[in-house]
Amino acid sequence: MSKTCQIILSGVGGQGLVSSGTILGESATIYEDKNATLVTSYGVETRGTFTKSDVIISDGDISYPEVSKPDIVLALAQVAYDKYVSELDEDSILVYDCSLIKDTKESKGKQFGYPINDIALELGNVAVANVIAVGIIIQKTGILKKESIIEAIKDRFASKPKVIDLNIEALERGIKIGMEA
Repeated sequence: MSKTCQIILSGVGGQGLVSSGTILGESATIYEDKNATLVTSYGVETRGTFTKSDVIISDGDISYPEVSKPDIVLALAQVAYDKYVSELDEDSILVYDCSLIKDTKESKGKQFGYPINDIALELGNVAVANVIAVGIIIQKTGILKKESIIEAIKDRFASKPKVIDLNIEALERGIKIGMEA
């Protein structure tokens, strides 16, 4: 039986959610010989409006490209958290940025709040919050290997060595905090 993981990356435009989805998909297909789909949705203004990326990663075939039952949801903005918190079932995980999301609610799924934005600021660039989140996601799901993500980051930022190093550091921090409850 194949293992499939359905992931929703949500927030607002400008948070790198499409980039994160691409990194996850490329890690799966290029470096781990898995199948993956990526479907994105965002407002016409992009920056500052609701944005999401649906990523499905599977050892087997994927029959529909959009997430129908999320295994894990990432929320990097209050609007994203509010949209998905009530839709979770008992098998779902919601990872949210507790440095940006303050109004939390009860849900059927498991919720984990991490100060993702604050950690990105500690690393010197808020733009790596999405990669910190990728680290948390792979730690919580086990769907991809860290080495595959690192290779995809190297490919994506091949012409920017400093950006590669910062993103790898962000990934490592995400994996580390993802180990916490």
